[in-house]
Amino acid sequence: MREKLIALIEEKGDLPPLPDILINLENRVNDPDCDVLEISGIIETEPVLSGRLIQLSNSVLFGGGREKTEDLNDAVMRLGVKMVLDMAYSLKLPGLFHKPKGFNQLDFWTHSLGVAYLTRSLAYIVDISEEEIEFAYLCGLMHDVGILVFDHLISEEYTEFLKKIKSSDLTLAENETQTFGITHAELGARFIERWWPVSPGLVQAIRIHHDSPGDDGNVKHIAHLLATANLLANQNEFSNGIVPEDTAPLEYGVLDKLDMDSDELEILIEKTKEGLDAAQSLLKGN
Repeated sequence: MREKLIALIEEKGDLPPLPDILINLENRVNDPDCDVLEISGIIETEPVLSGRLIQLSNSVLFGGGREKTEDLNDAVMRLGVKMVLDMAYSLKLPGLFHKPKGFNQLDFWTHSLGVAYLTRSLAYIVDISEEEIEFAYLCGLMHDVGILVFDHLISEEYTEFLKKIKSSDLTLAENETQTFGITHAELGARFIERWWPVSPGLVQAIRIHHDSPGDDGNVKHIAHLLATANLLANQNEFSNGIVPEDTAPLEYGVLDKLDMDSDELEILIEKTKEGLDAAQSLLKGN
């Protein structure tokens, strides 16, 4: 089954490409000569996206909570073009795949949005490289895309698989390896690498985020910040709704290695929940 799935990713013409507007925005954001008006102009070509992006810009997930903005140019200037690009991804990706049969689509994307915010927050806290911070948010947003790819390629089989593992003691990734010979992390990374023009570092982080930090215990690597964010989401009531849940406690000493204490973590979790509550209506719009 592993080789069949890999072959399908290479051959499947109906796998969703990134929308042109995201590719255009990505190209302009990465151009040192781009300006606010140019970014706003691209977004304004899709009025629905423009209006929803203004709403999302006022969420605490994207620096909202200060003076409310109702103007796209103001949102781009206040938040910066990179954060606006992240918002555009957040609003466009949930509409790319068909509604899954085996799990709740809203729970899935709420979880992904929460993991994206937590990954970016942890990246800033531990002060990793600027390059990794650049794609930390998208790592979180895309980390479970492989689940959608499973559902797209072998919908009936994957739906039955999810039903069968509800009482399993193994993690989702372990069950996927046993049944299909490949995890959603690797499948998603292969799909993104093949069809979506994004950073190779982002693809690699998604591919290995279920792996152990290794002998050096480097929990500050972007892939392991993503894994920590995913675990925190599962432990704090914004899981993706797919069982079995990986709710193992954080590895001993992880908070110390991240230079965080439990109070700081609690504040971060509450802020994430607040932002997700505010974003629910926007996610339902897809």
